[in-house]
Amino acid sequence: MPDPTPFDATLPPLEGYTVRRVPGFQARKAYLCPACGSEIVTGVGHVVAWPDELAEQRRHWHLHCWRIAARRGRIP
Repeated sequence: MPDPTPFDATLPPLEGYTVRRVPGFQARKAYLCPACGSEIVTGVGHVVAWPDELAEQRRHWHLHCWRIAARRGRIP
């Protein structure tokens, strides 16, 4: 799968994960955040992250939820 969004150095990294920002204008579907279980509604910018080399396991996160997970150094 080609990477539709460029690397964003302002996003907190998490070792072993690829992390990309999805701007609001590209957020065309709603998703459930794996951290808080709340919906990320259409049109809201967020983060998509997946284990390195496993893009089929990508998940969409609220930016705030991703920052908490990255700070803790683990995925819930």
